[in-house]
Amino acid sequence: MRRSDGPGDGSGSGAVSRPWGALRYIALILALGMSMNMSGYAALSLDEGFDHFTTGFPLTGAHARVDCEGCHVGGVFRNAPAQCDGCHTRGGRVAASSKPAGHIPSTNSCDDCHVTSTWRMVRRVDHIAVIGTCARCHDGQTAPGKPPGHMQSDNNCEQCHTTAAWARIQFDHSGVVPGTCITCHNGVKATGKSPRHILSSDTCDDCHNTVRWSPVRVNHAAVVGTCFSCHNGQIASGKPADHPSSSNNCDECHTTSTWAGAGFDHAGVAPGTCINCHNGTRAAGKGPSHISSTDTCDACHTTQRWRPLGRVDHAAVIGSCYSCHNGQIARGKPGDHPRTGNNCEECHNTNSWDAERGRD
Repeated sequence: MRRSDGPGDGSGSGAVSRPWGALRYIALILALGMSMNMSGYAALSLDEGFDHFTTGFPLTGAHARVDCEGCHVGGVFRNAPAQCDGCHTRGGRVAASSKPAGHIPSTNSCDDCHVTSTWRMVRRVDHIAVIGTCARCHDGQTAPGKPPGHMQSDNNCEQCHTTAAWARIQFDHSGVVPGTCITCHNGVKATGKSPRHILSSDTCDDCHNTVRWSPVRVNHAAVVGTCFSCHNGQIASGKPADHPSSSNNCDECHTTSTWAGAGFDHAGVAPGTCINCHNGTRAAGKGPSHISSTDTCDACHTTQRWRPLGRVDHAAVIGSCYSCHNGQIARGKPGDHPRTGNNCEECHNTNSWDAERGRD
């Protein structure tokens, strides 16, 4: 009888090898399964336990929903791009969205304007990142442009506006030629003279400065019309309540330098007609202490000033000599004068005290 496990017999040898082959096959399947499970466990641990913040690039917004291999192509984790344009560019290693053809000219610092949640929600526009002129964007289509009521202007927005706000405008007048304000400030291209503006030439800088319209310094050489067209008490200061009664021809007495020190040109005044103005109402007249006299002011006074008197025309004096020559108003009898009455004219004449008349 043969041993079933002995060598040399072909049938015995086959019976022994079949069980061992099956065991090796089972062991291979178990090892492979364990390897797959361990690999999956390791991947799960890496995915759930890794803190991406430690890389200096925290995953926020849409970045948190992207698979690792979406950015780490080929399993390369080190030296991954940290700037937007490292991924969001055409023809790059990472297949991420990039600036569309219609994007405004700008740098590649996407986060200057965009957030990570969506491209569409532009939180703000950092104009430092914008390349080109303002009008490339602010054309009324890409971004707000000039409204219908905007004054006529070119498209160099930055000449007046800032990137902080449209409303706060300021124009640099440093390059404007003096006397040419009206080429812009004509009421069409820029603010011009209002309907209530005084009559004047169009040389705005004669009175105004480039900082603000008011307060003004009036150059009267640029004013068209009469003084009273402005100095009527409404537009500009007019005659005060105690002004003498007069016409509204201010320049007959006043100058454009100052109201004070008024001087009237008497050259055209007919002699003997002073009282027409110097009647105490229209212009200064005789005061209460004035000697009794006619109203022929120029008989004694000059047109330069009231005092001192140029001369006294005694023909214009009313009353006795002593009414003036009493030692107070005018020179009277000296201390060594002989005793006489106060009828000066009995001895003296109006030419000289010394030329005494002969006595009867």
